[in-house]
Formats: sequence, structure tokens, C-alpha cells
Amino acid sequence: MRIIFATHNEDKLREIREIMREFPGEIKSKKEIGELGDVVENGSSFLENAEIKARDLYEKLKGKGILQDGDIVMADDSGLSIEALSFGPGIYSARFLGENTAYSEKNKRILAMLKEASNKSRYAYYTCAIVAILSDGKTLKTEARCEGEIAEEIRGEGGFGYDPIFFIPDCGKMAAELSEEEKNRVSHRGKALRKMVRILKEENAHLERKQASEDKKEGKPKEDSKKAQETVSEEEKKILVVSDNHRKLETLFQLIDANPDISCFLHLGDSEGGEEEIRAHLPKKCDSYFVQGNNDFFAYLPKEAEIRLGKERLFLTHGHLYGVNFDLQRLADEAKDRNCSMALFGHTHKPCQRTVNGVLCINPGSISFPRQDNRRQSYAMFYLDKKGNLRTELRYI
Repeated sequence: MRIIFATHNEDKLREIREIMREFPGEIKSKKEIGELGDVVENGSSFLENAEIKARDLYEKLKGKGILQDGDIVMADDSGLSIEALSFGPGIYSARFLGENTAYSEKNKRILAMLKEASNKSRYAYYTCAIVAILSDGKTLKTEARCEGEIAEEIRGEGGFGYDPIFFIPDCGKMAAELSEEEKNRVSHRGKALRKMVRILKEENAHLERKQASEDKKEGKPKEDSKKAQETVSEEEKKILVVSDNHRKLETLFQLIDANPDISCFLHLGDSEGGEEEIRAHLPKKCDSYFVQGNNDFFAYLPKEAEIRLGKERLFLTHGHLYGVNFDLQRLADEAKDRNCSMALFGHTHKPCQRTVNGVLCINPGSISFPRQDNRRQSYAMFYLDKKGNLRTELRYI
């Protein structure tokens, strides 16, 4: 299985490969496959331009007999829209001020334009549209944005294009100041690609169900899918999940002492400065992950994290940025966009385990200040078997 991406841009291809690093096949550029020509992008939207590029490459590869069964031809179109420039350059971002003009010069010119229009908004957003064409000709589409503003100066050495003038308030940094991991997490391209990965997985699952149905009609014997019915009796790893201890460590330490065999520890925010003490109290060789809560004012912790436990990909966040006091829809949507099957959060001090839009959302509650009706301190314990299956339990103290 291959993804053949319609780009010559090495920086873009590197980003794509990093974001889609779990894709089981190869990711190649059109250049690597032997196609060097470009197509005229005369669409009126990002999606139209992405489809023009994908369709052109698909037809060329198919015509030359290069396209293999299972191949996916993919293209994107992206650009920067600035409110003060009537939401330009938009789809003309690459050609803005001339295709051969260096981005360092383009960035200087944009800052000069906005300085002259000082009474106008600096609000801006990146858009990325992605179109994938499967080997049978079926077309899939996604689109995503990264919102921010145009800064008053050029900063940062990373990224490319307009990144040195694009400030992202949620990160408190310029796009060009973000690490590769940070950028891929919040960028328009990262969001759009994760959506596409999810759609491709759903498409693959649909095809597998369809094939199984056809096999059943034809009377073919069902394959033993790695002895799916076999009872799991192998040793399980324990993962302790807590949140919202708000500086109180006594109960948490008692819980850790009572479970000396935990192999992983997840804290979903509002420890309020006790991270190092907690890490020091964990069993040796116990992995730990912390995310920042709304009360972790001075903590140098990530606001969010994504980890893999066995077969599951988990989105870790405190939850306050997704309105979890009201409902879990935004949280579930974000997890799904990140291609995560589970979302772990805190903030409400109320334990819950609920599936929303196909995402299992789990809050372990508060280990110190519970707010649910029975006011019992709570946590979660996960069990990971050697086959990668994850079992979850909410527990009370």
C-alpha cells in the first residue's frame, strides 16, 4: 500500500510523513514516483485546487500503469487568509507577490501592508484541504483550519512559508517557533491529515465488512482472526490514571504505594506544582505523563498529549479548553480529528466513562476534591494485556 502525494515540496513532504508516521505503507512524492510536471490550479477554493492536483496525478499514474491496487493518490492545497487583506492571499498564497519571490520578502511586505492598515484586524488563519483518490477512483475530502493572527515582527527559525509572521495564541508562539511535534499537533495540515487518516480507516473497515459479507454469501470459511475468541490469560500491565489532586499528595501517595506494580501513570492536570514529588514517588521504570490544568499556572507541562497504549491511541487533556462542564462533544471531536479512540480528561472532579461519537471519554474524577453526588474520591485503573487490548475501570477510595 502506498500514498503518492502530489507535491515537490520537501518541507511539506517531511511534515506529512511525520504526521502520518503510523501509516502502514510508503508515502512517496510525485517526484519520487517519476512525475515532475505541474497542473494549472484554476479552482475557486482550496478543495477544488486539491482535487485538480489529485485527479491530474491519478490519471497520469493510471495511464502509465504505475498505479497499483490499494494505492492512494493524495493532494493538498493550503494558504493563509488575512482579514486586513480582505482574507487574501487565500488560494493565491503561493503566487502572492510573484511565485519566484522569496517568502522572507513576502513576509516583510505583508507586515508593511498591515502597518499601513493599523486600524484593521490582524486576525488570520491557515487552511488546508486534502483530497484522496483511491485506486478504484473513489474520492475522499477533508479540510481544516489553524487560527491565529499576524504578528508585528518576524520571529522563529522553524517551519516554512508564512510561519515566521503567524502567531498562534493557544500556543503563545509563532508557528516558526514551534517544535515539529507542537506544530503538527495544531497546524491546519496536521488536523486535515488526521481527519483523512480517520476517514481512510473507516473506508477500510467498510470494505472489510463488505468482503466478509460477500464471503459469507459464497459460503467461504471465516478466517480465524488470530484466535479472537481465545480467552486472554496473559499477564496484564496496570496503568494508574488520576486528576485534580490540587497540591494534596497524601491520598495519591497511598494509592501509588498500594499499587507498586503499575507500569504507567497518567495525570490529567491540576496537580499544582507537585509533579516532581509525584514522579519521585512512582515505582522505578514506571512511565509517567502529565498535562497542564487550568490551575497549573507555573508548570512547564504540555497542555495536551497523545500516547498509544496497545491497540488504542489516547488523547490526554485537562478538558477546560473543550467545555467539558457542559458536554463532551467538542472533546470527542478533537480526539477523533487526532485519530484517537479514547479521550482522557479531568477538570470537572466528577468520574465518568461515556462513548461520544465513537470516542470513549473517561474522567477519573478527583483524587482529593470530588464533586459528584456521593463525594467519593476516585481514580481510574487501566489493564493492558500482551495482545494490546486495553480494559478500563473507574474506582473509588
